[in-house]
Amino acid sequence: MTLKASFTDEVKAELANVQPARPCCQEAELTAMAEALVGASDGAPFTLRIPRNAVARKVVHLAKVAGGRVETVRKGATEKRPSYRLRLTLPSGRGSKDGCCARAILRGTFLARGVLGNPADAYHLEMAVPAGATTLVSSGAARAGIPLKRTTRRGRTVYYLKGAEPISRMLGLMGANRAVMRFENDRILRDMRSQANRRANSETANMDKRLRAALQQRDAIRRLKARDNRLQSLPPALREVAELRLAHPRAGLRELAQVAQVSKSAVANRLRRLVRLANRNGLID
Repeated sequence: MTLKASFTDEVKAELANVQPARPCCQEAELTAMAEALVGASDGAPFTLRIPRNAVARKVVHLAKVAGGRVETVRKGATEKRPSYRLRLTLPSGRGSKDGCCARAILRGTFLARGVLGNPADAYHLEMAVPAGATTLVSSGAARAGIPLKRTTRRGRTVYYLKGAEPISRMLGLMGANRAVMRFENDRILRDMRSQANRRANSETANMDKRLRAALQQRDAIRRLKARDNRLQSLPPALREVAELRLAHPRAGLRELAQVAQVSKSAVANRLRRLVRLANRNGLID
């Protein structure tokens, strides 16, 4: 059975195909990926475990073009989500202080350790790196103008973003243009659903309020009628509205006004007078 790709998988598949053209960016991205997976390197060969085929291919490609070396590549046993073990030696360079390398650092760190919530459900991005590999990520985020926050979880430093705007901006800086379009589309749909829910809740609350008022008016008129069966003591205008409310206990003011051929405010005023009259006569608690 084929596993359905998550939004994180889709973003990483796109970023794995983004190939930095400048040698400094190639070095910076490869270094960021390695440090995010195993921590800072002293230049000696080390082993990476990479859970995605596209990311493993990119490590091999970057090592080749940037001057590093991949000695061995081994595929894990499972076929549903295979992993890869690479014996890697990093190139001597680690990138530059330019903005292009800052973007490459963010891209490499996300490819190695990034997780992104589905924008239809939550605006959350995080990257968990070893505690000794924070300098590169922090400096890259600062130079790129990305306000990454950080916390600690199970001995790792977790960099994270919340909110649609900063996440969308970081995706764009890393080069995930298709993901930005999907993110923005899902964001618009989510906002539309939220607005529709708020509108529906508001309309429901208004209907409940209107219904409670109508039932209170009906009960007041019933109490008045219990003392004066034909409501003869009431002025004709109040009597007419009282009979209309009893005949239409759930109708709104506009509907009653159309039947009585008077204004909505006139109907509301007469109903308030009926309720006050029942209250004044001790017929309502």
